[in-house]
Amino acid sequence: MTKVARSLVARAHLHNMRQSARKVRVVLDVIRGKPVEEAFRILAFTRRGSAETVLKLLRSAVANAGQKGGAGAAALYVSGAWADGGLSHGLLEPKAMLRHGIQKVRTCHVTIELDDRANKKGGTK
Repeated sequence: MTKVARSLVARAHLHNMRQSARKVRVVLDVIRGKPVEEAFRILAFTRRGSAETVLKLLRSAVANAGQKGGAGAAALYVSGAWADGGLSHGLLEPKAMLRHGIQKVRTCHVTIELDDRANKKGGTK
């Protein structure tokens, strides 16, 4: 079985974001496959807590593409975006009769990949 060579312009990672992966995936599903400029506009008006952090991560990926000598933001699209579960730790929550409960604080690792529109399957629009 041979591996297919995949061209990748830029990638950005964010580790241990203090939000559950389930909530971040909702935002990432909206921008996946969109041109970068359209993704910027979508994230600017998305009313989710993780939208601001994902917007910063997208800006970082565009800056990484510029450092690699790739195309500008006009020629890029979001080829991949995903959130994996990270570490979770517990906070002790007081209960009645001197007991306690544990509240899980979840984190996630977010990755955004950018690619040229020329390399997109099905050609350009």
